[in-house]
Amino acid sequence: MKLRYYADADIREHHEHVLRLLRRLHDDHGIDVEIDRIDEQHGQITEFPGEVRSATPEAVYERDLKRNRALNQSIEPTPSEGFKRYGKLDIAGNVALVDDEGTVQWASTLPGYADGYGPGVEDQTAMDFLENIATAPSNRFCVECLHLLDGDERFCPNCGSELR
Repeated sequence: MKLRYYADADIREHHEHVLRLLRRLHDDHGIDVEIDRIDEQHGQITEFPGEVRSATPEAVYERDLKRNRALNQSIEPTPSEGFKRYGKLDIAGNVALVDDEGTVQWASTLPGYADGYGPGVEDQTAMDFLENIATAPSNRFCVECLHLLDGDERFCPNCGSELR
C-alpha cells in the first residue's frame, strides 16, 4: 500500500507541510509515497522520494473515486458527495491510501486542518491523518502490511502483527 497526495493544497503552507510529512513517512517508516498534481499552484516539487505525475481532477475522480466500493465503505460522505461540491470536483489537497492493485481504500475528504470544519472531523482531514501516522503509523494502519485500521486494534486483522 502507498500514500497518494492530490496536489496542490490551496494554501502554500499546507502544501509544503504535506510534502514534509510525506518525506518523513517515506524516510522514517519506508512507506511508499506519490503525488498526482491536479492543481499546480506552488512551483516545482523537487527531491521528492516518490513518483510525481500530472493529472486532471476528472481523470483522478474516474480512476480513484468514482464507483469505488472499498472507498464507499470506508469514508463518509460518499466520494460523489465529498469530492463534488456545487457540481465541481474538489480533490486537490487530499490524501489517499492506495493498495497494491491501485485501488484507493481510504481518502481524506477535507484537505486542510480541522480548524474551521468543526469538531469530530479529524479523521477526515489530510493534515490530521498525515500528522497522526507520521508520529505513530500503527495508530492508523499496520506498518508491516499497510492495512487500514480502525485505531483500536492490538493486532492487525490482516497480517496478525502486534501493533505498537
